[in-house]
Amino acid sequence: MRKLLATCHSVAFAILFACFAPELHANNQAKEISAKLEELCRQHDIPAMCAAIINGEGIIHLQCFGNRKRETIDPIDHTDRFPIGSNTKSMTATLAAVLVEAGKIEWKTTIGDVWPTATSKDIHPQLRNVTLDQLLSHQSGLPTNISDVSPQAWASFFEEKQSPTLERRRMLKLVLSQEPTQSQGKFMYSNLGYAVASAMLETRAGEPYESLMKKYVFDPLEMRSARFRELETAQKLEPPLLWGHKTDGTPIDPRSVGAENPTVYAAAGTVHLSIEDYAKYARWQLAGMPAPVLRSKSTYDHLHKPLVDKSATEKYGCGWICLNTGHGPALTHAGSNTNSFAVIWVIPKANMAAIVCTNTGQPQAFPACDEMIGFLIKLYTRAESMQPSQTAAVTPERLAGRYQLTPNFILDVEYQDGHMLVGITNQPTQEVFPDSPTLWSYRSVKAQLEFHLQASGPAIALTLHQNGVAQRAKRIGD
Repeated sequence: MRKLLATCHSVAFAILFACFAPELHANNQAKEISAKLEELCRQHDIPAMCAAIINGEGIIHLQCFGNRKRETIDPIDHTDRFPIGSNTKSMTATLAAVLVEAGKIEWKTTIGDVWPTATSKDIHPQLRNVTLDQLLSHQSGLPTNISDVSPQAWASFFEEKQSPTLERRRMLKLVLSQEPTQSQGKFMYSNLGYAVASAMLETRAGEPYESLMKKYVFDPLEMRSARFRELETAQKLEPPLLWGHKTDGTPIDPRSVGAENPTVYAAAGTVHLSIEDYAKYARWQLAGMPAPVLRSKSTYDHLHKPLVDKSATEKYGCGWICLNTGHGPALTHAGSNTNSFAVIWVIPKANMAAIVCTNTGQPQAFPACDEMIGFLIKLYTRAESMQPSQTAAVTPERLAGRYQLTPNFILDVEYQDGHMLVGITNQPTQEVFPDSPTLWSYRSVKAQLEFHLQASGPAIALTLHQNGVAQRAKRIGD
């Protein structure tokens, strides 16, 4: 009888552990994220930082650490609206996609098409044929900022004496008459290009850019906290307030002039929103489906399509930097209004996105956010790779691909006619043989490859076991 009771207790414990294990695992991850945020804020002298991990279901983790203002005891909260700076750009491109589907504009619509009666004094001949796609991918040849055209005019935009639409009209008269300063068709980052694009969108739609964004992007995604910062409304804000911090670490009142870019730059980067609402946007970008913002998969995919080389390893699309990672193709962007910093990563094959925001524009903001992003990606993918596959069998085809151990050590794994072949940089191709579905061994040398998979899709990494040493190589492509 005692043996039977002991067995029952063991079974009951096993059932309870199975029920609570996922929750315990999630709690442990949350503690790790919280501890990392605290570590980075203290190490880099960051006033506050928020971080979130998102997958196709929504927010997995959301943690915050620090204070709204340096040298105060005013804890930051997940409901605080963070400025996301240039991360606004992909939202502007999303609005453009909505209007493309509505037939209001096309990706190849030019500046001259939108304002056909403008003379060469209004629009320089070299700018007349610049397309919407070129503006959204920084290929227009326009300068980076209005200040490059006229520092005095740029300073005057901070006064915000007119509506945002009229401010953009004033901007058009100032900049479109000027000869391009850069080569068209080549990448040259331009906030000014996005300001021009927003004027094109509102002209074709017959409605202010800001209200279009709310109606067609923010509302469908239920991003209720999202708004464009305007000086008039900012000056009416009441505590608690999230303060920004200048590059020297000095706090700046969010109600003051200079705390944010002027309204003429709305499309380039003046959105403020909560981390929770930003996560809704990230989830939509991750989902791979156009609804509820768009109708067409092809239009949705255009937003993630690389359009121009940004560097040897990066391309730029519609408000996104596009690059390959060990976890598959990724979309990323960083944004700053000089008083804050935000970073977003979207990795569809890994079914995850990560967001990190901080309330300072100090030089150390980027390395702190970048390290936190790397931590979140590693934490999530490590947890996922430990989960047993439930939706796809482990087949040799899932293991094929390219894996990078070091910049000059890449393993090319191919499965051909029932044979698994591995080529290594500057070494002959050799065959490996299965010990299990995920463990494959060489016969010519004492070495073994261990492949790491998620629930579905190709392997995300492999580990080379040789001479008692384990070296992990991330997947970089097929």
